Amino acid sequence: MNRLLRGLTLGILSADTGIRAAAARIRLAVQPITPYGPASPAIDTLSFVSYSITPWYGVWQRPQQFATRFARNHTGIYVDPMGLQHVIAGEAPAEMTRHDDRLTVFCPRVLPMGKTRSMIIDFNDALIIRQLDRMIRSMDLDRPVLITNTPLADRIAEHYPWRAVAFDVIDDFTQWAWSPADATIREQHLFHRADTVFTGTYSLYEKKKSFHPDTEFIPCGVEIDHFSRANDPDLPIPDDMIEIRKQGPIIGYFGGLNERIDANLLVHLAESIPTASVVLLGPVFADFGLSDFTDKWASLLPYPHSPGFRLKSKPNNLHIMGIRKYAELPAYLKAFDVCLLPYVISDATRDIHPVKGLEYLAAGRPVVSTPLPDVIRFYSGVVDVAETPERFSTIVRTHLDHPDPQKDHDRRMFAAPRSWDNMAKRMREKILMACGLSVTEVPDHVT
Repeated sequence: MNRLLRGLTLGILSADTGIRAAAARIRLAVQPITPYGPASPAIDTLSFVSYSITPWYGVWQRPQQFATRFARNHTGIYVDPMGLQHVIAGEAPAEMTRHDDRLTVFCPRVLPMGKTRSMIIDFNDALIIRQLDRMIRSMDLDRPVLITNTPLADRIAEHYPWRAVAFDVIDDFTQWAWSPADATIREQHLFHRADTVFTGTYSLYEKKKSFHPDTEFIPCGVEIDHFSRANDPDLPIPDDMIEIRKQGPIIGYFGGLNERIDANLLVHLAESIPTASVVLLGPVFADFGLSDFTDKWASLLPYPHSPGFRLKSKPNNLHIMGIRKYAELPAYLKAFDVCLLPYVISDATRDIHPVKGLEYLAAGRPVVSTPLPDVIRFYSGVVDVAETPERFSTIVRTHLDHPDPQKDHDRRMFAAPRSWDNMAKRMREKILMACGLSVTEVPDHVT
């Protein structure tokens, strides 16, 4: 009965949203949005809209790090479209939230399948553009800059008179199984519309640099002060970690648990080292190899006590804890003896430059990774890479048996200069130049 009611509710809401989206699309065709004034040359009036494929309320990643830093200088809106299926499943946050005085988080309600079906993407984008136009006018923003990290934002880029468009290529979403058939064409449209492009990994830079003359690799960073707190003797280890530590050392991971994470590798690791515990923190997605949700409406379940949360059979020393707040991660990291980058190696993951790798290193923890190209290229000597599950387990066991304080220090020194502030400063410089503003005259509160 509950699933039937959910289905009826989704149908009613989708019909209403679909009608409004169709009307918005027709209106865009008949009455395109036009600028309501020339862009001001004053730097202090510059504003931005971050249209992101990364959920604001999910794992804290590159898009949120950049948006919050850009908001230190400029008023902005972070757009995180929310499919109605998430609303029905109880996963949706408030439609609009103020993060701080300069940054508003906007979660517009849109039709389901808004990342997989091209026609629905177009309808959703028309609806979002109209809603954004009203927000921008009500906030009296001066022709914002659009910053987007998804190739599916081509209509968003084309149908609004942005002051400039910046495309932050954080992944090759055109290669993902769920991407629409025309994803590559959409990405080409976005490259054509963009004024400046940056990539989050060097592998992506090599793949995409020929598509735009102003493409630059700007790697992910780390909040050094935040994660180095894991070494603070006064920082208490969380109670749930204290209980697990009683059983032996902890091999840890935090981040999304989805199809990109090698569940078989994690099971092998737990079975190979039964005297240790493998602890996984983060939201659990339906496509994660150990997921067995009873609630098929949910695409992710943030906590093990969420209704419908169920896992497949796993070793007793493999603990899936659910999501933890970003502020809590240093305390959990303090409990980790070895940290993991356990990614499946596939066409969809070869371009990953995992932010959490630097976060682990900022705390001086040993890190073991599968052979991601960017890890091999940039972290050789500080992160151990294993080609096979057997080799992975052997390296982890070696770190557990032979801790090395000097190497802990070396890892912290490696991470120290790679701050988010430095990366955000360069990204902001490129955006300002794309707007025709002089970087040398810009007051900067980021550094």
